[in-house]
Amino acid sequence: MKVAHQGLALKNSDFNALAEDLQRSMDKEGVPFRAQNALLAKLAQMDRTVVTK
Repeated sequence: MKVAHQGLALKNSDFNALAEDLQRSMDKEGVPFRAQNALLAKLAQMDRTVVTK
């Protein structure tokens, strides 16, 4: 993930916007809350790897 996002200068607000968009999309598609939480928990682990600013 670090290499894939290198040079993008991602900020916390960018990462949070992604998480919010994903959650809205999953709600719209009827993804169960537990599955949403599982995905968002895995995503949260990547925060320090991709956020550089």
